[in-house]
Amino acid sequence: MFPNDPDWSNVTARWTQYLAPSFSVVVEPATEADIVEAVNYAVAVNMSFLAVSGMHGFNPALAFVQNALMLNLAAWFDYSIVDSASGTALVGGGTNIGQLTNATFAAGRQVTVGTCWCVGVVGAGLGGGHGRLQGLSGLIIDNTIRLRVVLANGTAINVSETEHPDLFWGMRGAGQNFGVVVEANITTYPLLPGSTAYDVEMDFTSDQLEDVFYLANQQIAIQPAELSFYIFFGSDPVTLELVFHINFVYAGSEADGRIWSAPWKELGPTKFVEANFRWDSLVYQSANGLIAAQCGKNGYKSTYSLNMAYFNVTTTRALVTSYTDFIHANPSANQSIMNLEVYSGQAVRAVPDNSTAYPNRQYTNIIATISPWYLDPALSKVVNDWCEGARDALQSTTGYDQLHVYQNYAHNEPLQAYYGYEPWRLQRLMALKMQYDPKGFFSGYAPIPLASG
Repeated sequence: MFPNDPDWSNVTARWTQYLAPSFSVVVEPATEADIVEAVNYAVAVNMSFLAVSGMHGFNPALAFVQNALMLNLAAWFDYSIVDSASGTALVGGGTNIGQLTNATFAAGRQVTVGTCWCVGVVGAGLGGGHGRLQGLSGLIIDNTIRLRVVLANGTAINVSETEHPDLFWGMRGAGQNFGVVVEANITTYPLLPGSTAYDVEMDFTSDQLEDVFYLANQQIAIQPAELSFYIFFGSDPVTLELVFHINFVYAGSEADGRIWSAPWKELGPTKFVEANFRWDSLVYQSANGLIAAQCGKNGYKSTYSLNMAYFNVTTTRALVTSYTDFIHANPSANQSIMNLEVYSGQAVRAVPDNSTAYPNRQYTNIIATISPWYLDPALSKVVNDWCEGARDALQSTTGYDQLHVYQNYAHNEPLQAYYGYEPWRLQRLMALKMQYDPKGFFSGYAPIPLASG
Protein backbone atom coordinates (compact mmCIF):
# COMPACT_ATOMS: atom_id res chain seq x y z
CA MET A 1 0.00 0.00 0.00
CA PHE A 2 1.25 3.46 -0.94
CA PRO A 3 0.29 7.03 0.06
CA ASN A 4 -2.05 7.40 -2.92
CA ASP A 5 -4.17 4.46 -1.74
CA PRO A 6 -7.64 5.58 -0.51
CA ASP A 7 -7.18 3.62 2.75
CA TRP A 8 -3.77 5.11 3.48
CA SER A 9 -4.91 7.62 6.10
CA ASN A 10 -6.96 5.01 7.97
CA VAL A 11 -4.20 2.42 8.00
CA THR A 12 -1.49 4.84 9.11
CA ALA A 13 -3.57 6.77 11.68
CA ARG A 14 -1.88 6.72 15.08
CA TRP A 15 -2.99 7.32 18.64
CA THR A 16 -0.85 10.46 18.63
CA GLN A 17 0.75 12.79 16.11
CA TYR A 18 3.38 13.80 18.65
CA LEU A 19 6.88 12.94 17.40
CA ALA A 20 5.21 10.47 15.07
CA PRO A 21 6.97 8.23 12.54
CA SER A 22 6.16 8.58 8.86
CA PHE A 23 5.84 5.91 6.18
CA SER A 24 6.29 5.63 2.44
CA VAL A 25 4.89 2.10 2.12
CA VAL A 26 2.69 -0.21 4.19
CA VAL A 27 2.97 -3.99 4.07
CA GLU A 28 0.16 -6.09 5.53
CA PRO A 29 1.76 -9.52 5.85
CA ALA A 30 -0.51 -12.54 5.76
CA THR A 31 2.16 -15.11 6.66
CA GLU A 32 5.40 -15.31 8.56
CA ALA A 33 7.17 -15.63 5.22
CA ASP A 34 5.72 -12.25 4.23
CA ILE A 35 7.22 -10.69 7.35
CA VAL A 36 10.61 -12.24 6.58
CA GLU A 37 10.46 -10.96 3.01
CA ALA A 38 9.57 -7.43 4.10
CA VAL A 39 12.36 -7.33 6.69
CA ASN A 40 14.88 -8.67 4.20
CA TYR A 41 13.87 -6.03 1.66
CA ALA A 42 14.07 -3.15 4.15
CA VAL A 43 17.48 -4.28 5.40
CA ALA A 44 18.80 -4.78 1.87
CA VAL A 45 17.93 -1.22 0.82
CA ASN A 46 18.81 0.22 4.25
CA MET A 47 15.25 1.41 4.82
CA SER A 48 13.79 2.05 8.26
CA PHE A 49 10.89 -0.21 9.16
CA LEU A 50 8.48 -0.52 12.03
CA ALA A 51 6.12 -3.33 13.04
CA VAL A 52 2.85 -2.01 14.47
CA SER A 53 -0.33 -3.39 16.02
CA GLY A 54 -2.32 -0.92 18.14
CA MET A 55 -0.41 2.14 16.86
CA HIS A 56 -0.41 3.40 20.44
CA GLY A 57 3.31 3.93 21.05
CA PHE A 58 4.68 7.39 21.77
CA ASN A 59 8.38 6.98 22.54
CA PRO A 60 10.43 9.95 21.25
CA ALA A 61 12.67 7.56 19.29
CA LEU A 62 9.78 7.06 16.88
CA ALA A 63 10.46 10.55 15.52
CA PHE A 64 13.61 9.16 13.89
CA VAL A 65 11.61 6.54 11.96
CA GLN A 66 10.81 8.53 8.82
CA ASN A 67 9.76 7.50 5.29
CA ALA A 68 9.77 3.99 6.62
CA LEU A 69 8.19 0.66 5.76
CA MET A 70 5.29 -0.16 8.05
CA LEU A 71 4.58 -3.79 8.89
CA ASN A 72 0.91 -3.69 9.84
CA LEU A 73 0.48 -6.84 11.90
CA ALA A 74 -3.08 -5.90 12.89
CA ALA A 75 -4.34 -6.79 9.40
CA TRP A 76 -3.73 -10.57 9.60
CA PHE A 77 -2.00 -11.37 12.87
CA ASP A 78 -4.85 -10.31 15.18
CA TYR A 79 -5.76 -13.77 16.44
CA SER A 80 -6.16 -15.21 19.94
CA ILE A 81 -6.52 -18.99 20.12
CA VAL A 82 -6.96 -20.49 23.58
CA ASP A 83 -6.06 -24.15 24.01
CA SER A 84 -8.77 -25.66 26.22
CA ALA A 85 -6.49 -28.38 27.60
CA SER A 86 -3.48 -26.30 28.64
CA GLY A 87 -5.14 -22.89 28.93
CA THR A 88 -2.33 -21.38 26.86
CA ALA A 89 -3.30 -18.63 24.43
CA LEU A 90 -1.63 -18.27 21.05
CA VAL A 91 -1.65 -14.52 20.48
CA GLY A 92 -0.83 -12.91 17.16
CA GLY A 93 1.54 -9.97 17.05
CA GLY A 94 -1.29 -7.71 15.87
CA THR A 95 -3.83 -8.61 18.57
CA ASN A 96 -5.13 -5.85 20.82
CA ILE A 97 -6.10 -6.11 24.48
CA GLY A 98 -9.82 -6.08 23.74
CA GLN A 99 -9.50 -9.00 21.34
CA LEU A 100 -7.47 -11.11 23.77
CA THR A 101 -9.82 -10.34 26.66
CA ASN A 102 -12.82 -11.40 24.58
CA ALA A 103 -11.14 -14.63 23.49
CA THR A 104 -9.97 -15.67 26.94
CA PHE A 105 -13.32 -14.85 28.53
CA ALA A 106 -15.15 -16.95 25.95
CA ALA A 107 -12.85 -19.83 26.91
CA GLY A 108 -13.50 -19.35 30.63
CA ARG A 109 -10.05 -17.87 31.19
CA GLN A 110 -8.41 -14.60 32.16
CA VAL A 111 -4.94 -13.10 32.00
CA THR A 112 -3.14 -9.90 32.95
CA VAL A 113 -3.63 -7.24 30.30
CA GLY A 114 -3.65 -3.47 30.35
CA THR A 115 -6.79 -1.42 30.80
CA CYS A 116 -6.86 0.30 27.40
CA TRP A 117 -8.55 -2.05 24.91
CA CYS A 118 -6.90 -0.63 21.77
CA VAL A 119 -3.28 -1.23 22.83
CA GLY A 120 -1.47 -4.17 21.27
CA VAL A 121 -0.95 -7.09 23.64
CA VAL A 122 2.53 -7.99 22.40
CA GLY A 123 3.63 -4.37 22.19
CA ALA A 124 2.60 -3.76 25.79
CA GLY A 125 4.14 -7.04 26.88
CA LEU A 126 7.56 -6.33 25.42
CA GLY A 127 8.00 -3.53 27.95
CA GLY A 128 6.50 -5.50 30.84
CA GLY A 129 2.72 -5.43 30.57
CA HIS A 130 1.08 -4.31 33.80
CA GLY A 131 -2.64 -4.58 34.57
CA ARG A 132 -5.35 -5.13 37.13
CA LEU A 133 -4.59 -8.84 37.59
CA GLN A 134 -0.85 -8.44 38.15
CA GLY A 135 -1.17 -8.92 41.90
CA LEU A 136 -2.62 -12.37 41.25
CA SER A 137 -0.79 -13.53 38.12
CA GLY A 138 2.09 -11.15 37.40
CA LEU A 139 2.88 -9.08 34.33
CA ILE A 140 2.26 -10.09 30.72
CA ILE A 141 5.94 -11.05 30.43
CA ASP A 142 5.64 -13.28 33.50
CA ASN A 143 3.04 -15.35 31.64
CA THR A 144 4.76 -15.37 28.26
CA ILE A 145 6.29 -18.78 27.60
CA ARG A 146 7.30 -18.50 23.95
CA LEU A 147 7.83 -15.81 21.32
CA ARG A 148 8.17 -16.31 17.59
CA VAL A 149 10.57 -13.64 16.42
CA VAL A 150 11.85 -12.48 13.03
CA LEU A 151 15.35 -11.04 13.39
CA ALA A 152 17.01 -8.34 11.28
CA ASN A 153 18.98 -11.03 9.41
CA GLY A 154 15.70 -12.51 8.15
CA THR A 155 15.65 -15.64 10.28
CA ALA A 156 12.54 -16.65 12.24
CA ILE A 157 13.24 -18.29 15.59
CA ASN A 158 11.43 -19.55 18.65
CA VAL A 159 12.46 -17.73 21.81
CA SER A 160 11.78 -19.32 25.20
CA GLU A 161 13.46 -20.63 28.32
CA THR A 162 14.86 -23.52 26.26
CA GLU A 163 15.42 -21.86 22.87
CA HIS A 164 17.60 -18.76 22.75
CA PRO A 165 17.13 -18.20 26.51
CA ASP A 166 19.47 -15.20 26.47
CA LEU A 167 17.21 -13.42 24.01
CA PHE A 168 14.13 -14.54 25.94
CA TRP A 169 15.54 -12.69 28.95
CA GLY A 170 15.97 -9.50 26.91
CA MET A 171 12.68 -9.70 25.04
CA ARG A 172 10.81 -9.55 28.34
CA GLY A 173 11.32 -5.92 29.27
CA ALA A 174 13.21 -4.56 26.25
CA GLY A 175 11.77 -6.60 23.40
CA GLN A 176 11.21 -3.79 20.91
CA ASN A 177 14.99 -3.76 20.38
CA PHE A 178 15.53 -7.20 18.89
CA GLY A 179 12.97 -8.30 16.32
CA VAL A 180 9.42 -8.52 15.00
CA VAL A 181 7.21 -10.68 17.21
CA VAL A 182 5.00 -12.80 14.96
CA GLU A 183 3.10 -14.41 17.84
CA ALA A 184 3.37 -15.30 21.51
CA ASN A 185 2.23 -18.16 23.73
CA ILE A 186 0.78 -16.74 26.94
CA THR A 187 -0.41 -18.65 30.00
CA THR A 188 -3.98 -17.88 31.07
CA TYR A 189 -5.90 -18.73 34.24
CA PRO A 190 -9.43 -19.89 35.07
CA LEU A 191 -11.93 -17.07 35.49
CA LEU A 192 -12.51 -16.10 39.07
CA PRO A 193 -15.85 -17.23 40.54
CA GLY A 194 -18.67 -15.16 39.13
CA SER A 195 -16.58 -14.12 36.10
CA THR A 196 -16.96 -10.49 37.15
CA ALA A 197 -15.05 -7.69 38.77
CA TYR A 198 -16.48 -5.42 41.44
CA ASP A 199 -16.21 -1.84 40.15
CA VAL A 200 -16.82 1.41 42.00
CA GLU A 201 -16.86 4.86 40.39
CA MET A 202 -16.31 7.73 42.82
CA ASP A 203 -16.15 11.49 42.46
CA PHE A 204 -14.61 13.78 45.05
CA THR A 205 -14.21 17.52 45.46
CA SER A 206 -10.87 19.28 45.63
CA ASP A 207 -11.21 19.97 49.36
CA GLN A 208 -11.36 16.22 50.00
CA LEU A 209 -7.96 15.60 48.40
CA GLU A 210 -5.98 15.21 51.62
CA ASP A 211 -8.43 12.70 53.08
CA VAL A 212 -8.46 10.73 49.83
CA PHE A 213 -4.70 10.38 49.67
CA TYR A 214 -4.31 9.56 53.35
CA LEU A 215 -6.72 6.68 52.78
CA ALA A 216 -4.96 5.66 49.57
CA ASN A 217 -1.67 5.35 51.46
CA GLN A 218 -3.34 3.27 54.18
CA GLN A 219 -4.70 0.80 51.63
CA ILE A 220 -1.46 0.62 49.65
CA ALA A 221 0.31 -0.53 52.82
CA ILE A 222 -1.99 -3.57 53.14
CA GLN A 223 -3.32 -3.87 49.59
CA PRO A 224 -4.67 -7.32 48.69
CA ALA A 225 -3.66 -8.96 45.42
CA GLU A 226 -7.16 -8.49 44.02
CA LEU A 227 -7.32 -4.70 44.38
CA SER A 228 -6.34 -1.89 42.04
CA PHE A 229 -7.53 1.68 41.79
CA TYR A 230 -6.91 4.62 39.50
CA ILE A 231 -7.05 8.22 40.71
CA PHE A 232 -7.83 10.58 37.84
CA PHE A 233 -7.54 14.32 37.59
CA GLY A 234 -9.07 15.94 34.55
CA SER A 235 -10.99 19.07 33.63
CA ASP A 236 -14.53 19.82 32.57
CA PRO A 237 -14.39 20.63 28.83
CA VAL A 238 -16.70 23.62 29.22
CA THR A 239 -15.95 25.15 32.62
CA LEU A 240 -12.39 23.81 32.97
CA GLU A 241 -13.20 22.99 36.58
CA LEU A 242 -11.29 20.13 38.16
CA VAL A 243 -12.63 16.59 37.75
CA PHE A 244 -11.45 14.31 40.59
CA HIS A 245 -12.46 10.71 39.93
CA ILE A 246 -11.47 7.32 41.32
CA ASN A 247 -12.00 4.00 39.53
CA PHE A 248 -11.82 1.15 42.07
CA VAL A 249 -11.68 -2.46 40.87
CA TYR A 250 -11.63 -5.59 43.00
CA ALA A 251 -10.98 -8.87 41.16
CA GLY A 252 -13.37 -10.89 43.25
CA SER A 253 -16.78 -10.89 44.85
CA GLU A 254 -18.74 -7.76 45.65
CA ALA A 255 -18.89 -8.79 49.31
CA ASP A 256 -15.11 -8.99 49.57
CA GLY A 257 -14.64 -5.84 47.52
CA ARG A 258 -16.93 -3.86 49.79
CA ILE A 259 -14.57 -4.47 52.68
CA TRP A 260 -12.10 -2.27 50.81
CA SER A 261 -14.54 0.20 49.27
CA ALA A 262 -16.38 0.96 52.54
CA PRO A 263 -13.69 3.37 53.85
CA TRP A 264 -13.91 5.30 50.58
CA LYS A 265 -17.66 5.59 50.92
CA GLU A 266 -17.21 6.90 54.46
CA LEU A 267 -15.22 9.85 53.06
CA GLY A 268 -18.46 11.13 51.53
CA PRO A 269 -17.79 11.20 47.78
CA THR A 270 -20.21 13.22 45.67
CA LYS A 271 -20.72 10.07 43.62
CA PHE A 272 -20.39 6.41 44.64
CA VAL A 273 -21.70 3.93 42.05
CA GLU A 274 -21.14 0.19 42.38
CA ALA A 275 -21.33 -2.36 39.57
CA ASN A 276 -20.21 -5.87 38.72
CA PHE A 277 -18.72 -5.98 35.22
CA ARG A 278 -17.88 -9.10 33.28
CA TRP A 279 -14.14 -9.32 32.63
CA ASP A 280 -14.65 -8.95 28.91
CA SER A 281 -16.49 -5.65 29.34
CA LEU A 282 -14.39 -4.11 32.10
CA VAL A 283 -11.92 -2.53 29.65
CA TYR A 284 -14.77 -0.65 28.00
CA GLN A 285 -16.90 0.29 31.00
CA SER A 286 -14.56 1.00 33.89
CA ALA A 287 -13.85 4.62 34.84
CA ASN A 288 -17.12 5.60 33.14
CA GLY A 289 -15.49 4.77 29.82
CA LEU A 290 -12.77 7.39 30.36
CA ILE A 291 -9.96 4.90 29.70
CA ALA A 292 -11.63 3.61 26.53
CA ALA A 293 -12.08 7.20 25.35
CA GLN A 294 -8.29 7.60 25.43
CA CYS A 295 -8.18 5.35 22.36
CA GLY A 296 -9.23 8.24 20.13
CA LYS A 297 -6.76 8.80 17.29
CA ASN A 298 -6.48 12.55 17.07
CA GLY A 299 -4.26 15.29 18.34
CA TYR A 300 -0.93 15.35 20.12
CA LYS A 301 -0.52 13.06 23.13
CA SER A 302 2.28 11.58 25.16
CA THR A 303 2.93 10.44 28.70
CA TYR A 304 5.41 11.46 31.33
CA SER A 305 5.62 8.91 34.09
CA LEU A 306 7.39 7.61 37.16
CA ASN A 307 6.91 4.92 39.79
CA MET A 308 6.10 5.79 43.39
CA ALA A 309 6.04 3.95 46.71
CA TYR A 310 3.32 6.09 48.25
CA PHE A 311 1.66 9.48 47.92
CA ASN A 312 3.18 12.54 49.50
CA VAL A 313 0.00 14.46 50.23
CA THR A 314 1.63 17.90 50.19
CA THR A 315 3.33 17.23 46.86
CA THR A 316 0.10 15.86 45.40
CA ARG A 317 -1.86 18.94 46.45
CA ALA A 318 0.76 21.18 44.83
CA LEU A 319 0.67 19.06 41.66
CA VAL A 320 -3.11 19.30 41.35
CA THR A 321 -2.99 23.06 41.87
CA SER A 322 -0.31 23.28 39.17
CA TYR A 323 -2.42 21.13 36.82
CA THR A 324 -5.47 23.35 37.32
CA ASP A 325 -3.40 26.47 36.64
CA PHE A 326 -1.92 24.86 33.54
CA ILE A 327 -5.34 23.97 32.09
CA HIS A 328 -6.74 27.44 32.72
CA ALA A 329 -3.70 28.99 31.03
CA ASN A 330 -3.94 26.53 28.11
CA PRO A 331 -7.64 25.68 27.71
CA SER A 332 -7.11 23.90 24.39
CA ALA A 333 -5.19 21.24 26.35
CA ASN A 334 -8.23 20.52 28.51
CA GLN A 335 -8.30 16.82 27.53
CA SER A 336 -5.01 16.32 29.34
CA ILE A 337 -5.26 14.09 32.39
CA MET A 338 -3.24 12.79 35.28
CA ASN A 339 -3.79 9.15 36.21
CA LEU A 340 -2.23 7.76 39.37
CA GLU A 341 -2.41 3.99 38.87
CA VAL A 342 -2.28 1.94 42.07
CA TYR A 343 -1.57 -1.76 41.56
CA SER A 344 -1.04 -4.76 43.74
CA GLY A 345 2.36 -6.31 43.25
CA GLN A 346 2.49 -9.63 45.07
CA ALA A 347 2.88 -11.85 41.99
CA VAL A 348 5.13 -9.30 40.26
CA ARG A 349 7.57 -9.17 43.17
CA ALA A 350 7.50 -12.95 43.54
CA VAL A 351 9.40 -13.33 40.24
CA PRO A 352 13.19 -13.14 40.72
CA ASP A 353 14.56 -9.72 39.78
CA ASN A 354 17.23 -11.15 37.50
CA SER A 355 14.95 -13.48 35.53
CA THR A 356 13.91 -10.88 32.93
CA ALA A 357 15.12 -7.55 31.58
CA TYR A 358 12.25 -5.82 33.40
CA PRO A 359 14.10 -4.09 36.27
CA ASN A 360 11.52 -2.43 38.48
CA ARG A 361 9.63 -5.26 40.19
CA GLN A 362 10.24 -3.80 43.63
CA TYR A 363 9.15 -0.30 42.59
CA THR A 364 5.63 -0.65 41.25
CA ASN A 365 3.17 0.36 43.98
CA ILE A 366 2.05 3.39 41.97
CA ILE A 367 2.61 4.30 38.33
CA ALA A 368 1.96 8.03 38.03
CA THR A 369 1.15 9.15 34.49
CA ILE A 370 0.84 12.71 33.24
CA SER A 371 -0.80 12.52 29.82
CA PRO A 372 -1.17 15.71 27.79
CA TRP A 373 -3.64 15.87 24.90
CA TYR A 374 -3.88 18.91 22.67
CA LEU A 375 -4.58 19.76 19.02
CA ASP A 376 -2.16 22.60 18.26
CA PRO A 377 1.47 21.48 17.88
CA ALA A 378 2.58 25.02 18.72
CA LEU A 379 1.75 24.15 22.33
CA SER A 380 4.28 21.32 22.46
CA LYS A 381 7.04 23.22 24.25
CA VAL A 382 4.69 24.70 26.83
CA VAL A 383 3.12 21.31 27.42
CA ASN A 384 6.41 19.46 27.66
CA ASP A 385 7.90 22.03 30.02
CA TRP A 386 4.94 21.70 32.38
CA CYS A 387 4.91 17.88 32.20
CA GLU A 388 8.62 17.60 32.90
CA GLY A 389 8.31 19.98 35.82
CA ALA A 390 5.38 18.01 37.22
CA ARG A 391 7.25 14.71 36.91
CA ASP A 392 10.34 16.16 38.56
CA ALA A 393 8.26 17.57 41.41
CA LEU A 394 6.76 14.14 42.06
CA GLN A 395 10.17 12.50 41.91
CA SER A 396 11.37 14.46 44.92
CA THR A 397 8.91 12.61 47.19
CA THR A 398 8.29 9.21 45.54
CA GLY A 399 9.67 7.20 48.44
CA TYR A 400 12.34 5.72 46.16
CA ASP A 401 15.96 6.85 46.07
CA GLN A 402 16.13 6.93 42.27
CA LEU A 403 13.85 7.59 39.31
CA HIS A 404 12.07 4.42 38.17
CA VAL A 405 9.97 4.45 34.99
CA TYR A 406 7.86 1.84 33.22
CA GLN A 407 9.60 1.19 29.89
CA ASN A 408 6.47 1.52 27.76
CA TYR A 409 5.96 5.01 29.23
CA ALA A 410 9.59 6.11 28.90
CA HIS A 411 10.04 9.61 27.54
CA ASN A 412 13.33 11.45 28.06
CA GLU A 413 14.60 9.82 31.24
CA PRO A 414 18.00 8.16 31.69
CA LEU A 415 18.19 4.62 30.28
CA GLN A 416 18.81 3.27 33.75
CA ALA A 417 15.40 4.51 34.93
CA TYR A 418 13.65 1.90 32.76
CA TYR A 419 16.41 -0.66 32.07
CA GLY A 420 17.84 -0.78 35.59
CA TYR A 421 20.59 0.86 37.61
CA GLU A 422 22.61 -2.29 38.18
CA PRO A 423 25.50 -1.99 35.67
CA TRP A 424 25.17 -5.61 34.56
CA ARG A 425 21.67 -5.02 33.20
CA LEU A 426 22.55 -2.46 30.55
CA GLN A 427 25.78 -4.32 29.76
CA ARG A 428 23.80 -7.50 29.11
CA LEU A 429 21.23 -5.67 26.98
CA MET A 430 23.93 -3.99 24.92
CA ALA A 431 25.61 -7.34 24.31
CA LEU A 432 22.29 -8.81 23.14
CA LYS A 433 21.73 -5.83 20.88
CA MET A 434 25.15 -6.34 19.32
CA GLN A 435 24.44 -10.04 18.81
CA TYR A 436 20.89 -9.89 17.44
CA ASP A 437 20.63 -6.41 15.87
CA PRO A 438 24.20 -5.24 15.26
CA LYS A 439 23.16 -2.59 12.70
CA GLY A 440 20.44 -1.11 14.89
CA PHE A 441 17.40 -1.66 12.67
CA PHE A 442 15.22 -2.16 15.76
CA SER A 443 15.85 1.20 17.37
CA GLY A 444 12.45 2.86 17.12
CA TYR A 445 11.33 2.43 20.72
CA ALA A 446 13.35 2.99 23.91
CA PRO A 447 16.50 2.06 21.97
CA ILE A 448 19.41 0.26 23.56
CA PRO A 449 22.73 1.66 22.38
CA LEU A 450 25.03 -0.67 20.52
CA ALA A 451 27.97 -1.76 22.65
CA SER A 452 31.28 -0.17 21.73
CA GLY A 453 34.14 -2.26 20.46
